[in-house]
Amino acid sequence: MKHLIITTLVLVSAVALADTQTNVATRTKRKLNREQMLKRWNARTGGEIQVPNSQRGKIVFVNAQNEADESLISEVADAFAKSHKLKIDVERGDFSFPKPTLKGNASLFIVNDPSLPTIIHAPEDKWTMVNIARLREGNGRKPQFYAERVKKEVTRGFCLLAGAQTSNYPDSLLTSVTSPEDLDRFLGCRLQMDIQERFVPYLKGLGVTPAKFTTYIEACQEGWAPAPTNEYQKAIWEETRKLPEKPLQIKFDPKRGK
Repeated sequence: MKHLIITTLVLVSAVALADTQTNVATRTKRKLNREQMLKRWNARTGGEIQVPNSQRGKIVFVNAQNEADESLISEVADAFAKSHKLKIDVERGDFSFPKPTLKGNASLFIVNDPSLPTIIHAPEDKWTMVNIARLREGNGRKPQFYAERVKKEVTRGFCLLAGAQTSNYPDSLLTSVTSPEDLDRFLGCRLQMDIQERFVPYLKGLGVTPAKFTTYIEACQEGWAPAPTNEYQKAIWEETRKLPEKPLQIKFDPKRGK
């Protein structure tokens, strides 16, 4: 019996090791395939470059509190900046209700003041305030819960500032939240598409537009490409500016006068 158990354990270990090696090999192969595809795409297009002056205006997250770590605020700001190609800065500042000093084209103020509501949205004045004073209630005394609550509330504040007040989805972060405990039922700061698709059109009215990107070869063909920065772009740069081997010749026709 002892010999049988040992043999079984050895076989199980061998199968597990084989599966692990197969998985590693598969992941390595996929990584190499992605790298090769990217290399071919770069050789053909020169890669992506930003269209000049496409990203305009900026939103400022004004950190006017010392309770929550600023990295939590920056994490939300960076996520929106990356996903929507917007310029979003995080700065220290003050909040003077009801007439705060605006920074950028629109401001999201994060405060810690028990005398104020949890969220105030002033669309005409282009600012929103998020008050984290109550977020340590209940489960908020636990650091992990508190950090998630702060990020969710800041996310909700940004959505209001960017023109999204509600969602058609019942599990959305923009559904009714009447207490800090309500925030705990949401899984992270995930936002549905019907929320996100409202940002760009609304922010355009505030003078904030996202960066647009095109390929280097298209920029060369349109005549505005910057100087090349790598071998792929250099090859495309030289090819698009090369004179034709047989240039078009136009002969004068005396009968037509041209």
